[in-house]
Amino acid sequence: MKKIFVSLLILTLFLNGCGNKMSEGDRSKLQKAQISNTVKNNSDSIVATQINQHIPQLITYNGNHVSAWVNQFLFVENGDLKESHDGDKSYIKLSYAKDNVVKTIDLTQYALKYDLFNGIDYITASPSGRYIVLEFSQDVPISVIVDTDTNKSSILWYDESKKESMMRISFNPNNEDEFAFLPSAEVNGPNGSHFLKLYEMKTHKINTVGEISEKDMTMQNSLIQWGKNTISVISLDKNKVFNFTY
Repeated sequence: MKKIFVSLLILTLFLNGCGNKMSEGDRSKLQKAQISNTVKNNSDSIVATQINQHIPQLITYNGNHVSAWVNQFLFVENGDLKESHDGDKSYIKLSYAKDNVVKTIDLTQYALKYDLFNGIDYITASPSGRYIVLEFSQDVPISVIVDTDTNKSSILWYDESKKESMMRISFNPNNEDEFAFLPSAEVNGPNGSHFLKLYEMKTHKINTVGEISEKDMTMQNSLIQWGKNTISVISLDKNKVFNFTY
């Protein structure tokens, strides 16, 4: 900026000193070029890399015999997640306390690999707290499951070849190894539709529970709730409810 200011000052003095020798048209052209160059230089000096302020840097969860929290700090440049900037690194770290022990696992690799610059916005856990699921907020969300017994993580794919994951995951309160979910990008029919499904972790079996019209429900703004003999998909404003028997 200092060099730009000095250059502008010299150029202004030159213009004033040569005003009688330069036509008004030429002076106008030069001034416009000067202004254009200044704007360009200034815009170039504004680094596009910045912290994504649209994501919560701390998310907490407390329930099902486990307390968990996510710290995330992400740099974004022109809509792309950057691994680092000026010596600081992007990171997403899950910490959880279980049986009086606190463990931490780094989940940054998933964000970098799939450009998940919006970070995590949803956490849930299985009834005993063995499994923690975290959903990365994106146009097509991706969910990661962490096994607290082994401190290992993996993506819950619905269709890995299409990069479709499971979302809005809700564990069966009576079965540690079963949960309900919505496919992150499955669309069928003229108006589009999503299907509520069940996943059995031991057998990897997927069953369809029922169909939800996409025009009536936004999947990212919904939650799944278990009843005694029903599973409900509910909009966050609670104005729309779809009940299914299982």
